Amino acid sequence: MSETDDLISRYQYGANYVTDYDEFRRRVLDKTVIPHQVEIQPASRSNEICWLKCPWCYGLSAKDTGERLSPERAIEVMKQIAAGGVRKVIFAGYATDPLNCRYLEDLLAVAIDNRQVFGFNTKAIKTSDRLLELLSTPSIAAKSYLSISVDAGSSAVYNMSHAVENLKARIYERVRDNVSRVAQARARAGVPFDISATYLINSTNNAPDEVLSFIRDFRGAGCNLLRFTFPQLPRDFVPTEGVIPSHTEVKRYTVKLRELIESQSTDACPVLFVDADSEHDLFRKPRTVPCFARFIYPTVGFDGWLYHFSQSSSPNFRALALGNLAEHDFWELFYNYDAENLDDYFERCSSNMASTGCRCDRKEHVVNLSVRRSGAFEHLLGPTV
Repeated sequence: MSETDDLISRYQYGANYVTDYDEFRRRVLDKTVIPHQVEIQPASRSNEICWLKCPWCYGLSAKDTGERLSPERAIEVMKQIAAGGVRKVIFAGYATDPLNCRYLEDLLAVAIDNRQVFGFNTKAIKTSDRLLELLSTPSIAAKSYLSISVDAGSSAVYNMSHAVENLKARIYERVRDNVSRVAQARARAGVPFDISATYLINSTNNAPDEVLSFIRDFRGAGCNLLRFTFPQLPRDFVPTEGVIPSHTEVKRYTVKLRELIESQSTDACPVLFVDADSEHDLFRKPRTVPCFARFIYPTVGFDGWLYHFSQSSSPNFRALALGNLAEHDFWELFYNYDAENLDDYFERCSSNMASTGCRCDRKEHVVNLSVRRSGAFEHLLGPTV
């Protein structure tokens, strides 16, 4: 597979998180399993856990207890994760943005020093000089990336899409310029990380001219992949009509935009139209159980607790939490399960997910389905397909 094909596969929910299912089962039972990746959702520098109130965000229902890891403890946890053999870390947020954390650069430095692959899921509203310096480091691991959520092709639509109160704010231009600065830092050092931008299609931003403006601006800024897809239904609240497209609207937007979007694709910058809900039959499905995510990509929440997965990483989901990292080390919490009664563990986990309203995102659906279909855990859990 070429580098471009591999990049496209990852952005089409085709990443292979488990390469040997029987070996994965053995390592889970032996408590030698190491996560494919760990997501870090660092705390905001302000009292507000996010600077935007995007109307499709899972985090709009997030509870904030005020709990936070100290910067020193957060850096120590990062070092524990690296020392234990985790080769990939993702900086993202549940109602947060990683670039709004005052010690984010210290966390990134740990990842780079340990040659870990890193990823960012961010709005890229701000970039610091130190961040750009770190992103110019020649020793950055291959397949590292920045994924920028944009969802618009102009300031006016950006502000409407992201519920920005000041409709005259020029955040769209700021994000575009920050992406350009990141691309320039990458070019100066010749480092291998990818820069992508994502566009969630809904009733606000589906005009063809808006789509083409986004493609022009962010390809010009230095992105080497652009992805169009649809927002998912969040938990605990019903968004305004049109924010989350219905099945009928998804079909209509697909007819309207898919050919146009795919016609803009080039070898240097693939432009993807991805409808994973239709491809994997996931539309509006709340969850796929049993959940194997905690063994594959657990998440450090903004409150300093270790959670199963990025979509269940706020105090709303304490029934699912693995524990408090302010009081316990990462690997102590990660291996704190009864491997001799794994069927009971999965049953309790599924029950807790139902009671808290936890919802899988597309990546979690696909991974859980792949492990189920492998049959690797069938002797423990019975037939699961």
